Amino acid sequence: MKKAHLLIVEDDFDLAKITKIHLCAAGYTADNAYTCEQAESMLQSSNYDCILMDVMLPDGRGNEFIVKVRNSGVNSPVIFMSCLDDPGNIIKSLQGGGDDYIVKPVDFNIMCARIEAQIRRAGMRNFPPKKQEEPLREFNSFIIDTLRHRIIKDEKEISLSQTEYQLLLYMSERADNLLLYNDLYEHVWKGDSYGDIRTVMVHISNIRKKIDPSNRGIIETVRGAGYIFCNV
Repeated sequence: MKKAHLLIVEDDFDLAKITKIHLCAAGYTADNAYTCEQAESMLQSSNYDCILMDVMLPDGRGNEFIVKVRNSGVNSPVIFMSCLDDPGNIIKSLQGGGDDYIVKPVDFNIMCARIEAQIRRAGMRNFPPKKQEEPLREFNSFIIDTLRHRIIKDEKEISLSQTEYQLLLYMSERADNLLLYNDLYEHVWKGDSYGDIRTVMVHISNIRKKIDPSNRGIIETVRGAGYIFCNV
């Protein structure tokens, strides 16, 4: 079985070395990059199954660099690792193209679980969608096209990330039911949230802005628990 190939973008040499040792011991192969420029060069010459990226780098911010990476066509899942735990940095990192965000210091068992979850999700996207009897799922204010993985609202396509699309699809299939934070994380990210609900909250916020800008209450928040998708 092919070992997952990882890219670690971390300017702290000692931390980068320790992270690589732990990941290689867990069965991965890994390369280290210490700057955005070095990471860009390595991404042009090699394919990686997952990218672990620090937010603060000597020649730029990782959450700004990843926008450039996505625009260049790199679709590998990206997990940010940072000591910055404020909502602003987390939101910017996820909105820019990140798939997950871990606050340092990182538990390596949790890191490996998050990596495996992202690699599984990326692998699932490579399979053609199953044939649906009703590929167009119509709701009161938008349509989900399950064959083309797109959202249509007012006869226009709404741009959602793959994660946002999977979240909305999963919630729409369970309309009017309370979906707990961890339940959403497990089914969309394919792993345990380990109590980190911020990733889910950021993606739900992004979905609301795109499909419900007038705040009609398509996705209701149940404070401290989760969300309810309402077909209103």
